Amino acid sequence: MKKSITIQEVANRAGVSKTTISRYLNGRYDNMSLKTKERINQIIEELDYRPSKQAQGLKLRKSSLIGLLIADIENLYSAYLIKATQDALSDTGYQMIIMNTNNSEEEEQKAIQKLLDQNVDGILLQPVSTCLDSFKMITDADIPTVLVDRSLDKSHWTVVQSDNFKVTKELTHEIANKGYEKIILVSEPIGNISPRVERYEGIKFGALSKDLLFEVIELSSKNKSNTIINYLKKESLNKKTAFFASNGNALYEIVVALNQLDIIFPRDCGVCGYDDWFWAELITPGITTIHQDPHRIGKRAVSILLEEMIEPQQSEKIEIAADIHLRKSL
Repeated sequence: MKKSITIQEVANRAGVSKTTISRYLNGRYDNMSLKTKERINQIIEELDYRPSKQAQGLKLRKSSLIGLLIADIENLYSAYLIKATQDALSDTGYQMIIMNTNNSEEEEQKAIQKLLDQNVDGILLQPVSTCLDSFKMITDADIPTVLVDRSLDKSHWTVVQSDNFKVTKELTHEIANKGYEKIILVSEPIGNISPRVERYEGIKFGALSKDLLFEVIELSSKNKSNTIINYLKKESLNKKTAFFASNGNALYEIVVALNQLDIIFPRDCGVCGYDDWFWAELITPGITTIHQDPHRIGKRAVSILLEEMIEPQQSEKIEIAADIHLRKSL
């Protein structure tokens, strides 16, 4: 049986990247020289390269539509992610359908069905459900899919996300180096949502490695700041304590709770967190935060999805580095 030629072999012979071959096959010639196009065409003919049957099927029913499922469109991270994916698709000939699932598994199922009804060519998925079986409609339809921001156990899909565990562990070590004895993680319900779990594990690992006390406050769906206030009314800050917010929403609730109780940071406690989108630097004395890079995440996810739509790729977990912005709240 004749061995099938892969897109990587075509790229190697042509002396270009796999992404360039994908762009050529998708008709995306922007910034591609005539010499490069002729070289790729020559190699494709010499190797008698044909995209996979899956890709051929997509060409026959191509809609030029990409679906983007967002878990919570009110989260500012989502806004940056949407813009990044739109920018990455701007010169590809594809249009994007954005579906907000409101952190609801039921809404997620409806959104998936709507995307399949639109015959989308690929899906960028920020999953709400943590169970792969919940996405059976996508797997049955064999739609190329890339996970964004959140992973799924036993999934064969590539995921593009921040380095949650690594960067939270690093910030935990910064907290320890400043002489804190206790860290309180404030998070929305952790459950099996992968970024929350990874941040929890990063902080816990970092705290234990530095012999710090570690506690968790999970915020209820209503009166979130009251959950923190009630904790502080019962527990005195008799040890040097730092609050670590798992996202921008949690960080906001910490600041509200401390203000209501006239607890001043960093005099009475330390405060830091994940995702402030720069408002934290405006609060005196400035709050130490971790910043994700949704632009790079969105751009990388789109690039991988376009390759997947030409030929199935080996799945991988791609982590985009987040940055720690040290300010005076610790």
